[in-house]
Amino acid sequence: MIIPTLITAMVLSTGAPQSDDDPRAAIEGYFQAHAFGNGELIKQVFTPDARIMFIEGGQFRQWTTEDFAKRFQQPASDEYRRVRRIERLDVSGTVASAVLTLNYPQVLFTDHMSLLKIEGQWKIVSKVFLADRRDAGQEAIRETLQDWSLSFEPRKIIGNVYYVGSNQISSFLIVTPAGHILLDTGHIKMLPQVEANIEKLGFKVKDVKMLLNSHSHFDHCGGFAEFKRQTGAKVIASKLDGDAMMRGGKGDFYWGDDLAYEPVTPDRIVSDGERIELDGVSLTAHVTPGHTKGCTSWSMRVNEEGKDYDVLFVCGLTASLYKLTNNDQYPNIVEDVRSTLRSLRATHADVMLAPHGFYFDLEGKASRQKAGAPNPFIDPSELVRHVSEMEKEFEEALQAQERQR
Repeated sequence: MIIPTLITAMVLSTGAPQSDDDPRAAIEGYFQAHAFGNGELIKQVFTPDARIMFIEGGQFRQWTTEDFAKRFQQPASDEYRRVRRIERLDVSGTVASAVLTLNYPQVLFTDHMSLLKIEGQWKIVSKVFLADRRDAGQEAIRETLQDWSLSFEPRKIIGNVYYVGSNQISSFLIVTPAGHILLDTGHIKMLPQVEANIEKLGFKVKDVKMLLNSHSHFDHCGGFAEFKRQTGAKVIASKLDGDAMMRGGKGDFYWGDDLAYEPVTPDRIVSDGERIELDGVSLTAHVTPGHTKGCTSWSMRVNEEGKDYDVLFVCGLTASLYKLTNNDQYPNIVEDVRSTLRSLRATHADVMLAPHGFYFDLEGKASRQKAGAPNPFIDPSELVRHVSEMEKEFEEALQAQERQR
């Protein structure tokens, strides 16, 4: 990890950033000043006569270094949700310019900085920052959900595995003679669509005996409480995501309380490698943290036309949007993501499925699904490709954030 623990970062923040031949030392000090509310660090990384200007909506404000430092009194309560990145850094001799983004829940700041190397140490001599307010954040989420929740023709994927979700939010039905297993319900408004899809395929909603969770975000388990009331299905989840589900998604290390849902208590907690079974059909839980702390991938073997196939329902792997360094709400996120990626890279899957359709080309494969033709969902190389894409995205995001080893 970049900074092993928040304590280490706090120790580093008590003094000036180490001087080296890279202007990142000053930028890192500036990021630390924001993270820990340390005005003294502002004074150390800016020159005393630095020009600090803010422009928004035609309004202009300017501070001296001393006045700007007074704005940093203590860490913000939502610090764990704040992501800072170096978007561009150009160096020419003893002069440098940088473009930084400070991505906060309600506003995105863009900083344009000029730096000089003075007596062997880089200093910030000017900073102009702009703000992009996000007052319509909830509306944007609603629009995204609407786009991702369009009706989609339910279908058989392979063997006894069926797709019953929307165009982009997945829900999978695993069928057995003694009852069925449902993996995710989508959000609460999507639940009627999932139930209708189950019935459309000729199965009964009331026959669902087990309700598995991929992860504890509202767009995947927001309908669990209602579905459990309707069917009596046993809710099964990992320990950490089960805890999140009992809180109704509140206290999420990235979303905070923004995307809450009706709490639900799991009937069974599964650990890594544990199996659940129903009438001879077995699924194995693989705890693959990073997207959430208890993100759970599920694997099973199916048979189609006399041949066995390994199916993996991979949990979300996206972590690049999160705060990856100095995250006191999830200090081991970098280790978790890398461990998950290593584990999945070593896993074999003939069929890779995921919580969102765009991760496994649901719409494209569905369009190629023809009677008598090869099953387009069978692709033994897809998991490795997906892991490689997610790994590249993650490492680039990590390098762009506030401190790099």
